[in-house]
Amino acid sequence: MKQIDFMGIRQYAYIISLILIFVSLFSLYWNGLNLGLDFTGGTVIEVKYSPKIDIAKVRKALEDEGLHSVQVQDTASGTVLVKLKVGEPKDKALSALRKLGSAEIVSMQSIGGVISDELRRKAIWSLLVAIGGILLYLGYRFEPLWSLSGIVALVHDVLVVLGAYSLTQKEINLDVVASFLIVAGYSVSDTVVVFDRIRENLRIKKATDLKQVINLSINQTLARTLMTSLTVFVVAFTLFLLGGPALSDIMFAFVIGIAVGTLSSIFVASALMLDIKKRVFNEITV
Repeated sequence: MKQIDFMGIRQYAYIISLILIFVSLFSLYWNGLNLGLDFTGGTVIEVKYSPKIDIAKVRKALEDEGLHSVQVQDTASGTVLVKLKVGEPKDKALSALRKLGSAEIVSMQSIGGVISDELRRKAIWSLLVAIGGILLYLGYRFEPLWSLSGIVALVHDVLVVLGAYSLTQKEINLDVVASFLIVAGYSVSDTVVVFDRIRENLRIKKATDLKQVINLSINQTLARTLMTSLTVFVVAFTLFLLGGPALSDIMFAFVIGIAVGTLSSIFVASALMLDIKKRVFNEITV
């Protein structure tokens, strides 16, 4: 069976990655991120209707009061959660909710600025600690250069996912941050599979050019990579479409992250390792 020359077309993959990064950075600068109440503070109102009411009606009633950025979602207990950001008037929201029928206010909680700042710091630290831990793991298991290439590919994936959230203005909360960490772990595990096969083939084919070894290794793991990614992608995409607003925001990270992570594990990480060895260390001829 003829092998695909992945390293021969890595320049095109670089171009695609650079375009994705540029668009992501531009959107992050221009649009910013739509941070949820966990990071901005605000008020959460839990209300129960008897009989149960469609949340689309609740959302429309709030929008009619001028509350366009409010979030509305169902709960497993049959109540409705209404999330107001800082500055959005609670009185208007309560008035709109009571106009819809027999409304019982189950609870009303406020998230202050101090708590939201602390959660924001913890979210950033969790990402940094995860990336640092992955760097140490890759450096221990492989050569330091391979570790650097894997981390660059990982940062590439996370940055593109953040850019996608910025472009679509989907809300980022603590659950979404957790999904970022899962996407990062998935991306690295895919990269480790390829790196492990490269290391194994380097031991077997010591006289073979590194470019050929990388192409051979990627081709050998390609079926596994695509089948695993496709399986996870189909599940994530289904939940993204049918899971409702809350689950949709979380699954969006998986949909984008799996697609980009598959691209980076095949092209970015291995290609960077190849080009750094060639241009910096002059170890190989490609």
